[in-house]
Amino acid sequence: MSNTRKWRAKDRTTKPNSRQKRNGLFLDEHPDCAACGEPSEEAHHQLPAGHADRHEWRHMKALCRDCHVEVHR
Repeated sequence: MSNTRKWRAKDRTTKPNSRQKRNGLFLDEHPDCAACGEPSEEAHHQLPAGHADRHEWRHMKALCRDCHVEVHR
């Protein structure tokens, strides 16, 4: 199972944390999947965890769930 699937399987809280807020703002500005053009649902970070510029929008892609799972395979 990919990390993306594990993350989606976790229980969600009703109060979003800062990561969810940041990703939500990114998806508001990028409503279409960069790979297939469907409505985007998830923000993909192109840089590895711990990288200083990881959360800059120029290093992120808006993807639908299917494309995001494919990226992590």
